[in-house]
Amino acid sequence: MIRCKGTRWRVMGIVVGAAVWAGPAGAQTRVYVSGDVFAEIIQLSRTKVVPALVDSTAEALTPPDGATLGGGARIGAFFSPVWSLELGVDVGREVREERSLSIRNPISPLLPPATLQYESRTSQQYLATSILAGYHPVVRGRVRPGFRGGISFMRSERAFTVANASSLTFTPAVPGVIVVPTVTLFTNQYTAVTYGLTATVAAEAAIELSRRFAVVPEMRALAGGLGGIVLRPGVAAQWRW
Repeated sequence: MIRCKGTRWRVMGIVVGAAVWAGPAGAQTRVYVSGDVFAEIIQLSRTKVVPALVDSTAEALTPPDGATLGGGARIGAFFSPVWSLELGVDVGREVREERSLSIRNPISPLLPPATLQYESRTSQQYLATSILAGYHPVVRGRVRPGFRGGISFMRSERAFTVANASSLTFTPAVPGVIVVPTVTLFTNQYTAVTYGLTATVAAEAAIELSRRFAVVPEMRALAGGLGGIVLRPGVAAQWRW
C-alpha cells in the first residue's frame, strides 16, 4: 500500500508539473492575422535635362512620384518567443498625374512648339506580396518592438500617354497665295504591367491591448527592382491565438 501511495503521488506530481508547464505554453501566442492601412510615399529614379528638351516623350514615359493610401492583410506565426514568419498582401491606390507636354516639330521651325502640345496622363500602382522574417526582443510592458526583413513580389501597373505627329495637311491661308502646313497629333494610352522582386525591411512597435489583440504602428521600406524606393508608414490591427 505504501508503495502504491508513493507511485500515486509521483504520478500526480508529473501530471501537475505537466499542467504547470503546458499552461504558459498554451497561452503563448502562436498564430496571428492582421489588417493594415498605410500611407504610400513613392520616390522613383529619373533623368532630368537642363535646359529641358522640346521633345518630351521621355518625360511622358516617366511614372510620377507622389503619395497615396493603401491597405492589406497578413497572416503569421511565432515559431519561438522572438522569431516569427509572416505572409502579407498590400496594395496602394493609384497615383495619377496630368501634364501639358509638347513634342518636337517634325516639319519646320516656323511652327511654334505650342501648336504641338497635348495632355499627358500618367499613373502608377503597386501591389506587394511579402514574405518577411521577424525578430521581436523580449521586453517588459505592453509595448514590444519588432524588426522584419525579407522579399516582396511586386506587381507594378503603369499607364502613360504617347503622342505622335502622324498627319500632315496643307491648308491655304489665303487662296492661291500662302499654303500653311498643319500637323495633327494622335495620342495613345498604354498600360504596362511588370513583376519583380524587391527587398523589404520594416520596424514596428506592437501595443498589446489584451492577450489576443494588439495595435501595431509600423514603417516599411521597399527598394531594389523598382528604380526607386517606396515608403509605407502605417498601422495594423492584430488578432492573436
